[in-house]
Amino acid sequence: MSVNRTSLGKRISFYRSKSTLTQEALAAKVNCSREYIVQIENGTKVPSLSVLVEIANTLSVSSDELLLDCLEHSSSSANSEFHRLLLDCNETEQTVIIRMAKELKATLVSLGI
Repeated sequence: MSVNRTSLGKRISFYRSKSTLTQEALAAKVNCSREYIVQIENGTKVPSLSVLVEIANTLSVSSDELLLDCLEHSSSSANSEFHRLLLDCNETEQTVIIRMAKELKATLVSLGI
């Protein structure tokens, strides 16, 4: 199975935004150009293994989570429908959805469900 460049780029963009890093800051930390980060996030380039590892380390995420749709055996829980939903949301939407999920969970627990 080959790497899904679009999904990989979206996940890198998601975790970069979550870490409040700009593309320029991520590029500086992984020792590459901002243009290369843009190409990776847009899905036009696949990072080399060493750059992928640097990106994962910089974003404090496992490479497993970045590559989850390419792996046949993954221990990551990131391949859930909820996680995929959050990847497609902006920060405000993520905050609202997570708050609602926590409230729903608390309600279910209080009902013994």
